[in-house]
This record gives sequence, C-alpha cells and structure tokens, in this order.
Amino acid sequence: MKKISLLIVFLCMSISTCFSQKIMRSTISSVGASHSFTTNGEKYFVQQSVGQLSVIGNFQSSEIILRQGFIQPPLILTKVILEETTIEAIIYPNPFESSVNIKFSDIMNESLSIFIYDMLGRVVYQNDRDASQNVNINLDTLASAQYVLHIASGNKQFKATIIKK
Repeated sequence: MKKISLLIVFLCMSISTCFSQKIMRSTISSVGASHSFTTNGEKYFVQQSVGQLSVIGNFQSSEIILRQGFIQPPLILTKVILEETTIEAIIYPNPFESSVNIKFSDIMNESLSIFIYDMLGRVVYQNDRDASQNVNINLDTLASAQYVLHIASGNKQFKATIIKK
C-alpha cells in the first residue's frame, strides 16, 4: 500500500513539473549586424537580428517613441556635461574627543550647510555657516559613537565618517 501511494505521489509531481515548463521569450542567438548606406542623397541605417521571436515595430506620438524588439536604434549623445560636485577636504583629528576641524582644499564661495547623522540616519547636529576655508565644529554634546558628516555648499557636497572617542 505504501509503495502504491508513493508511486502516485511521485507520478503527480512528475506530471505537474512537466507542464510547468513554458518558454515565454527566446533568442536563438545574439547574432546581428548593422549597416549604414547612402542612396540618392538619403542616408539609411539597417539593423538585423537572427533569432528574434518578437514583433518588431514602433509607436510614435508628439512626445514619445516606443519601440518593440531587442534591436534598438543607436543612442547619439550630443553633449556631455561633467560638473564636479564633490568637495575635497581634510578632517582632523579623527577620531576626536570634543571638536573636529575641517580644512577645505577648494575655495568655498557659498555658505556651508553642515549635517551630522548617527548610524540610524537621525540628524544629531545641523548648522549653517558662512563660506570659510577652515571650520571647527564643537561636538561636546554627542555620545561616543560613529557619525556621518555631510557638508553642502551650493551644488557641491562632502561626506565622511567621523568617530567620537
């Protein structure tokens, strides 16, 4: 009797797993090619893919273009703007006992917003100061622990970990 029930359970499990396998999307390979050519003064760009099993097409409105399929048109970047958003600074002493000094390498032209967070993300110190190359922060009231220092000036910022003894 045990053998028959075990056989029935095994048979049911085998059948259910066989029917659960279904391929939703598939690509036979990732082989493809792109080519651009000019005919009668018009430039054309052609792409092809082997093994794409989905419909290829697009929808265009005044604001967006949606494309189907694995092949997408090449992305053309016209301009890349890299703006320096970090502030270089030296913190000393670290670990500290009562106050911490910050010396900025960059010239600070805008006011400084200083935040200190505990390890739970709570703001334990907040202060706004005029632009200065050297800052001294008195942190006598803080408990001995590890903190995150965040200083923002305009669109630039500085982050560091500080430790109170």
